Amino acid sequence: MATMLRPEPVGENPRFLGWDRPGGRRRLDAMTTTNALESRHRHDSRCWWDHLQAGWVCPPVTRTPERPPVDVRDMLVVHTALLREFRLAPAAVGRVALGDRRRAAAVGKHLRLLCDLLHHHHQGEDELLWPPLRDRVPHAALARLEAAEAQHVEIDAALDRVAAARRTWTATVDAAGRDALVTTLSDLHGLLAEHLDLEERTLLPLAAVHLTEAEWAAVGEAGAAAVPKPVLPLVFGMFAYEGDPEVLATMLAAAPALPRAIVPRIAPRIYARRAVRIHGTARP
Repeated sequence: MATMLRPEPVGENPRFLGWDRPGGRRRLDAMTTTNALESRHRHDSRCWWDHLQAGWVCPPVTRTPERPPVDVRDMLVVHTALLREFRLAPAAVGRVALGDRRRAAAVGKHLRLLCDLLHHHHQGEDELLWPPLRDRVPHAALARLEAAEAQHVEIDAALDRVAAARRTWTATVDAAGRDALVTTLSDLHGLLAEHLDLEERTLLPLAAVHLTEAEWAAVGEAGAAAVPKPVLPLVFGMFAYEGDPEVLATMLAAAPALPRAIVPRIAPRIYARRAVRIHGTARP
């Protein structure tokens, strides 16, 4: 496992957002940020040298007001759901009786959805999050970004291994296929937990101050667009299970009025039914 990178100051102005991860897994209290809008003073034609005082005389520096940080808590909601489902996945496979092809097919379908969600989530970050951050963050922070990108490559390879093991298991539903799938799922969960920890501690604080609201919204919109419409209520139910209601409301803010009113009501029930079928309980 790669050595975890500790958060380091990247500027002079710590800003506190104080969001909580549901379930107490992690708390992000302090976000160290960079005042990207402030430029240091450079002498120009308005400045003059006072030879009597042996120093520069310059007009007052006008600073551009800082914009408020972007609210990136919706990413925490998505991360919480993905991490929970991949943590539960090995046990879900292990509970399927040998030869029970019908139940194996149901669990396999759930795993395929999870893997697709994770793949598209990371694809959106690769295309819409990392490039602007690379251009704007301080040079000292680039190592963290490169570490996260390398972790994406590892996770993509792990997703491929899970997909291959899933296809074998659902075709055979035997002990060897089950054990191989359980192992690949456990490995994927370990990689994902390490990656999300790095991303939440060191990269989301940077995104909050270096991206615009529109740029951040585009990341979420790309992820939502990749989800097939028939499973959108189920996916939102996964998010809602441990998600902050305030943040969940903002995630639906751009939706048409009817889905915005209906989805929060039906999504938890849809996820509860899926959880009973896959995990054996409505509250996994």
